[in-house]
Amino acid sequence: PMKPGSPLLTIEGLSAWYERDRPVLRDVRIEIAPGEVIGLLGANGAGKTTLLLTISSVHRGMSCEKFLLSGMPTTPRSELFKRQRYLSLTEDTSFPTWDLPCFIRFIERAYGMPHDTARLDSLVRGFRFESYFTTVFSELSSGSRKKANLIAAFYVSTPLLLLDEPVDFLDFTATEFLYESISAARDGGRSVLLSSHIAESFTRCSSSVHVLKGGALTGPFPTPEDPHDVASLIQ
Repeated sequence: PMKPGSPLLTIEGLSAWYERDRPVLRDVRIEIAPGEVIGLLGANGAGKTTLLLTISSVHRGMSCEKFLLSGMPTTPRSELFKRQRYLSLTEDTSFPTWDLPCFIRFIERAYGMPHDTARLDSLVRGFRFESYFTTVFSELSSGSRKKANLIAAFYVSTPLLLLDEPVDFLDFTATEFLYESISAARDGGRSVLLSSHIAESFTRCSSSVHVLKGGALTGPFPTPEDPHDVASLIQ
C-alpha cells in the first residue's frame, strides 16, 4: 500500500563508506516527489556516484535511518524497490559481449515489462544509434556505449530514474535529445535524480539542485536560470 500524496522517495540519515571509520557520505537527507527532476551538484570525488550507487544497493557499505518509497518503509535492497528504480552509470563496461537488443531483452525480463518496439525505435532514432544497433558493447566508442545505456534507461518505465553524469561522452545532437527525454520522462510522471558537472543539465531540466560537498548534502535550492549561477552554489 502506497500513501497518497507522499514523496516517491524519502531518505533520512543516510551514511556510506568504503572504510567504516571514514564515511564518504554523512547524514544525507533527500526527498523526491513524483514527476520531479532533481539535480545533484558537486566537484569530482564529492561522492555523487557513491550516493546513486548506494540508493541502488550496488554499494553496500551504508546505513540509513529512514528509507521510504511512497511513504512506506523499505530498503535499497528490497525487490519491490529494485523494480521501481533504474540506474544509468556514467561509464559502464558490463556485458561486453552483448548488443543492445540482447540488453533490452535482459531488462524486459528483469523488470517484467513487455517489448515495446515503437518506444525502442524512437529512442534509437533520437540518439542516432541505428548503425550500432547490433554492435557488441565492447566494440562501441565511449559515446556510443553511453547512448546504448541511455536508450535502456528511457526505455524502462520505472518511477525513479537515477542518471550519473548522463551528458559525458555525448555529442551535441544526443545531448539535446537527452534533455528532451528527461523532460518527457518528468511529464510522464517519472522522477529523475541527475548528477552532472554541466551547468546546462540543471538549468534545462531540473526544478531544484542539491549540493554534495565534504560528504554532506545541502539543499534543495531552486535551480538558477543562468548556467553561470549554478557554479556559485558549490562555493
